[in-house]
Amino acid sequence: MAFFINDQGNERRQFRRIKTSSPIEYRFLNSGRFTNSVTCDISEGGISFIVDGPVPIGTHLHFEVKLKNRPQPIYGIAKITWATKEPYSSRYRIGLEFTEIGSISKADIATFIQENKVPCYNS
Repeated sequence: MAFFINDQGNERRQFRRIKTSSPIEYRFLNSGRFTNSVTCDISEGGISFIVDGPVPIGTHLHFEVKLKNRPQPIYGIAKITWATKEPYSSRYRIGLEFTEIGSISKADIATFIQENKVPCYNS
């Protein structure tokens, strides 16, 4: 199940995000080795997930993510637009903006978001 993130304050994103925990493989453009992680959230414009150490903003990488109930993985190239150190950890959460993604992948992301949007309500 995925949930909309309702951030208060300075929201600069163009697309609405939903929380999701999906397996993702990524590799930096100068590397031949893929690394595994799990996504934190996704939108039609980008994705975020956890990495083991700091990475420079502006770095490009290849990614492939398997979204729930999607027959094919979503793949493409994305640029790191922000990074935040995780509390009490050496790991970082990074946010990526999709730069190259196939038209089928874009449609799958949009469909996934529509099928899994569950608003978060404060009690």
